[in-house]
Formats: sequence, C-alpha cells, structure tokens
Amino acid sequence: MRENLELELRSNGGVARIVRDSPLRGQADRSVARGDTVRILPGVVAATSIARHVTTMVQALKLWHRDATLVGMAALVLLGLKNPVTQRRWDYTGIKGIEAFSRTRRLRRSGIWVHRWHVPHHFTIEEEGIRVASPEVSVIILAIQGQWDWVCQALRQRLVTPASCQAARKALTGRYSKVEIDRALADIDLNPWSIPELELARILRATGITGHKPNHEVWVGEGNYRYVLDQAFQAEMVGVEMEGRSVHGTPEGYEAMMVRSAHLDQAGWRILHTTPTMLRRDPKFVLNWIINHLHKRHRPKSTLPNQILRQIMNGAVLA
Repeated sequence: MRENLELELRSNGGVARIVRDSPLRGQADRSVARGDTVRILPGVVAATSIARHVTTMVQALKLWHRDATLVGMAALVLLGLKNPVTQRRWDYTGIKGIEAFSRTRRLRRSGIWVHRWHVPHHFTIEEEGIRVASPEVSVIILAIQGQWDWVCQALRQRLVTPASCQAARKALTGRYSKVEIDRALADIDLNPWSIPELELARILRATGITGHKPNHEVWVGEGNYRYVLDQAFQAEMVGVEMEGRSVHGTPEGYEAMMVRSAHLDQAGWRILHTTPTMLRRDPKFVLNWIINHLHKRHRPKSTLPNQILRQIMNGAVLA
C-alpha cells in the first residue's frame, strides 16, 4: 500500500487525492502521522517537503475541486506573465500563497484562500487542467489589493490592456464594490508600466495637466528607431522619462539611454529625465519642471503642496 501512495504522489506532482472510500486512506493517515505528508486541503495530502511550494498548492487545488477558479498572482504566472521580481516566466518567486473562487466552497488554509464566488465562464481559461480566471480579472483584483508591481507588469507585457480590463469589470460586480472597481480601473487606465510611472500619472491627472499620452510609441531616425516614452506631450514634443537605476544604472543601460536621448533630440523631442527618488522627494518640483515646458492650454490652474501630492501618489483620491 505504501508503494501505491508514493506512486500516486509521484504521478501528481507530490499531491494525492484521498476520497472517503479510497484504499489509500489508511496509508495516507499513517503517512500524515509520520510527518511524511500533510493534509493541504480537505481530502488532499501533499509531501511535507514541498507542501509550501506554489506549484504544489495549485496542483492540490486542481485535485480538490473542479469548481475552483484560480485568480491573482499565481494565475497570471500560469498564464505566462514574467515574474516582476525575477523577470522570468513560470517563476513563483515572492508569491506566498494562492487565491481562488468557488461557487460552492469557502476555506482558508495555510497559503490557500478560497472565496465563495463564481467567475462567469467566458472570463475563465482552462490551463494545465485547472480553471484559471482571465488575466483581466486577476489584474483588477490585484489593483484593488494594491499589488501594483504585478498590475504594471501585466500592462507592460501587454498581457492585458486598459480596454480589456474595462470589458472584464462585470466579472467582479458584486464581489467588490463599485467604488473599488472604479478606482482600480481608473488607475489601470493610466497604463503604467512601473510603480513610479503610476505615481507620476496619478499626480498629472489630479492636478489637471493635459495633453499627454502614457507609454507613447515614437519612431525617429527615418523610422529606424522605435522608442516608448513614459509620458509624451505630442503638441510640445516633450517627453518625460522615469529613469530607474536597475535599468539605466548599468553601463549598457546608461549607454542605451544616451543613444536614445540623442536620437530623440535630433528628431525634435525634448526629454525630461527624472527618477523615482526625485519624484518622491519633491513631486511639486518635478511637476513645475514639466509645466514650464507645456503650452498654456495643457497647464493646470493651480498646483498642490508636496504633502498632498505624495498622498495622491500613494493612491489617495481628492474629495
């Protein structure tokens, strides 16, 4: 019998489903008592050594109940999103647990949260034998939860778009309040590809600065070079670039930035280079710097103090 349980575990990625009348039930009880396996979900055991791995938890969810729909970070990784921490596909680094919806079940176990909620069929995808919510559903949920590094990564990788997220809002009506969904979608509509870009876009919106497009594609040098500007003021030919050390602090990144700036300058663009630290230390200075390069029709009627701007950058909404 021991060999049968071990075979079952090996064939299911370290997880085994033990139903009430299973001939392996006694074997599973003894295995749990010895500490070789743990009861990861009702009727499901997993090898103790890998029970905390996200892949093990996902496999356990799949065996536990067919009604369960995986959502959130793990769902996005399963659908091909590059992990924002490692920039690698199929990498669950940094994910502490998994989240799912079920029409009939609700439970909370160590690292596994199942909420009683139904995701409409046309907002689900079958992936590796498990039902997964469409990426838009997971992105909206993560935006509501404030997990913007994952949301920005999904937008940057174009796994979702602001328009596709708007089209998916009905999938969560009733699960979250209209205010929560509206607020999340309003920030997703800013199309930020990083948290500093989101912070800048929030204060541009809040202060009433107009005439800009996020992540605007520009072709220069007779169409031979393609650059994406974090914020582009087309009428003024002014671009705002958020330069992070992780990308531009390397010799290769610095050289690429200078070449890009030269090409854009030659094409008539003026690029304002700022950094996340500059923005967070003195957002009013950065805003005034941008405003000084704008046509009057795109300028705000007034500005806000740094204290209020920082609150807006962190997600506060002005009354």
